[in-house]
Formats: sequence, C-alpha cells, structure tokens
Amino acid sequence: MADDLRPVPIQELRALAEGRRWTIDQHLGELESLTPVRGELQAIHRGNVLEVSGHAETIVTLCCDRCLQHFNHPLAFRTKELLWLGDAARDAGLSEDDVLEAGAQVLDIEADALTESLDPRGDFDPAHWTFEQLSLQLPVVNRCGPECPGPNLRGSGPGEAIDPRWAALKNLTP
Repeated sequence: MADDLRPVPIQELRALAEGRRWTIDQHLGELESLTPVRGELQAIHRGNVLEVSGHAETIVTLCCDRCLQHFNHPLAFRTKELLWLGDAARDAGLSEDDVLEAGAQVLDIEADALTESLDPRGDFDPAHWTFEQLSLQLPVVNRCGPECPGPNLRGSGPGEAIDPRWAALKNLTP
C-alpha cells in the first residue's frame, strides 16, 4: 500500500526528528506512465535546509524522433538533494555566506551553491518532487533503438500512402 503523497507543511517536518518517509506505488497525475511509479522518499528538516532523498522507477511511452513509432522507455532516479529554506536562515541571522548546519552536523556547502529553495512557511510536495526527478531522466532525443529504420519516405509498397508527417520530405528524395 502506497503512502499518501499529498503536500505536507514544512513546519510539520520540522517537528519530526527522523523526518518523514513515503512509499510510492501509484501513478502520478503529472506523468503519464505505463506502470505505477514505485520507490521510496524521505524528507528531513535540517534547520535552514530540507534534505530530500529517494529513488523511484516507472516505464513511459515515448515517440521516436526519427521514425515516429512509439516505444517504451524505463525511467529511474536515485538522488539526494538539499532544498534551501531561505527565510528560516535569515530569521536565524545567517547570511548566504554562512556554512549550513544540519543539527549537530555541519554541511560543507554554502547557501549560494543551493539552486532550489522552498518557503519555510509553505509545503513540500513529495509527488511533485518525484515527478521532477523522473522528468530530469527523460532523454533529450527520443530514439526507439540503434536499429531504428528511420522515416518511411517512399511507402512500403506500390501505391501505398506515405505518412503525411513526412510528405514534405518526399520532394527531397531522388
């Protein structure tokens, strides 16, 4: 059974010493996938950062950029990310040049090195964070495989219609 992936207030995470864990086994509304997204996620409030780590996988259907055929493609991630809680650090008197602290542990990273931030009075959305991580794994160029036949510019037999998406390219062939 999957955990509820609804947004959780960051202040609620602050009160949990061990953070919050989610088991993911469901489809995400923002990502069309053939299989449910399966994985785990953890968020721990560490003062002026939210430490989020997790892994997940699913299978999506993509359209080949070369032959226009659909194909299945696995997506997976395993990552750990620190999300800057900017206002929380300013309220505590820290500047962006200060070293970030995580409880008794000092994180060897400066605030300006963090590219993602959250409003400490807002929510952390585990479903959207998972969607973002999976989206980062999508290929820039979709290819169905190394044996891709390419576009069918001539039709497969005499009198057979050419795919209309490639019709303009017919004029380029000898």
